[in-house]
Amino acid sequence: MKIQRLCTRRQAVMDALISEAKSRIASGQELNCYVDHLLSEVKSLTEQQITMLLWEPIIETSDTTLVTTEWAVYELAKDPMRQDRLFQEIQSVCGSNKFTEENIAQVPYLGGVFHETLRKYSPAPIVPLRFAHEDTEIGGYFIPAGSEIAINIYGCNMDKKQWENPEEWQPERFLDGQNDPADLYKTMAFGAGKRVCAGSLQASLIACTAIGRLVQEFKWNLREGEEESVDTVGLTTHKLNPFHAIIRPRPRN
Repeated sequence: MKIQRLCTRRQAVMDALISEAKSRIASGQELNCYVDHLLSEVKSLTEQQITMLLWEPIIETSDTTLVTTEWAVYELAKDPMRQDRLFQEIQSVCGSNKFTEENIAQVPYLGGVFHETLRKYSPAPIVPLRFAHEDTEIGGYFIPAGSEIAINIYGCNMDKKQWENPEEWQPERFLDGQNDPADLYKTMAFGAGKRVCAGSLQASLIACTAIGRLVQEFKWNLREGEEESVDTVGLTTHKLNPFHAIIRPRPRN
């Protein structure tokens, strides 16, 4: 019954989204998004197929981005000194103005916070299964044809041979490159090569803007006992227990 209710709610949302797009197309407005393209250009698809093609990027991008943002704020709430450093960098750039995605490149420490959170709390800790069509060798390991392999991203990002004190959350480890675009690949959070996540840039902009605004507007502290609750659950690394924080509005200049 719960699954049926969720499916009904999902279908209602998608019906509204598709209906709005159809009205927009019928009025002659410029086609400027994914749903517009599916409805106007891909005539062979059924409406159900369009629904599922739209739902896939929505659920994949919203869930992982939310998880990353929550873990980043959790770590900042644990660490007042690092939180204050980020706040001071934001203030030096924005002053009394609201932090926006245009300011992200001017706040290097925010990039460090984002990438270090991806490393320690990989949103998708296991790469989905890949099928080897022929014998191959990767990293010295022989993989016979017909094998299915999954890469443990979490394990790679917690490897003490590759990362110093990997169990510690240290945004500073990503500051040497000053928000180097290659940082997106160091943790493999978005994959790489032909199968790299198409939404990696959008995800980083949304998450960094959210983190920046949350720190700019509020001072975060953990509720007593919250620090010990770091277990995760699910296909994405949701906190096992809800994140409880004490937040205080920051004074306006």
